Order: sequence, then structure tokens, then C-alpha cells
Amino acid sequence: MHHATSLRHAFTLPELLLSLALTVVIMTAAAIGLHAAGVSHSASAEKTDLVARARGVVGHIAHDVRSAKSVSVANSRTLQITMQDDSTRTYTWDGVVGGNLTLTVNTGTPVSATLTRQVASFSVTDNDPAVVVRLTLQGHVAKTQMSVSVMPSGKVF
Repeated sequence: MHHATSLRHAFTLPELLLSLALTVVIMTAAAIGLHAAGVSHSASAEKTDLVARARGVVGHIAHDVRSAKSVSVANSRTLQITMQDDSTRTYTWDGVVGGNLTLTVNTGTPVSATLTRQVASFSVTDNDPAVVVRLTLQGHVAKTQMSVSVMPSGKVF
């Protein structure tokens, strides 16, 4: 006599619940990790943008100061430069955190343009014979500071 027993292999309810719970834990950890990577990438991209813009603006101001016939610091937020051709360039921060730094070029008719936005601070000091310019840009999650000390060619020692 031969008994044919049919063995069925199936998961029990506790095994299914345990595997489902482990899957949820693993998926949650993966989602948290991906979110953190995305936030880090956004902060890094914003920092790179802020550094590039600050470097460009400070470099532009330094070039103008070096090429200047004369430099005047009207107040800590305004720098006026008279170029060799007697045109003027005025750099002005509106004084609002997150505001704009504006360049006004006057060659007979003044023309203004925003050099950069997200300005947290901009200051100019006349440390004779040099001019010190400090610029801070503040984004949503990143911040950068640049400064330069430069002497105009027209300064007499």
C-alpha cells in the first residue's frame, strides 16, 4: 500500500506579515536616503551658483577699481568709480537682505542693471590707498562671502 501524500509548500500568514514589514522598513530607509541625497545635491548646486556669481561680481568691481581714475566711497553700501574716460560707475546695494546689487553706468545718460540678487550684505571701505569690497550672497540653504582689497591706478602714494 502506497500512500501518496501531497505536500504543499506555502507561506504562513506570520511569514507574509514579517516579510511585508521588512519591505516597508527597507523602502522607508531608501526613501530617506534618496531625499537626503537630493537635499545635499540642491545645497551643493546652490553653493556653486552663489560662489560663481560672487566671484564674478567681486572680480568685475576689482577690475573697475584697478582701471579707475578715482574712487569715492559715498557710504558703506555705495561705491562710485570715475573711469579714465570720465564716465562713472556706481555700485549700490539696496540695503535689503536678499536684495540686489545694482551697477549704474553714466556716460552722459545713466543706465542701470542688476549685477546680482540674493545679496545678504555689501560693504565698501576706503583703507587708503586700497578699497576693500565685501560681498555676501545668501540662498535658501547656502551662503558665500567674498572680499577683495584693491588699489585704483589713479591713487597717489
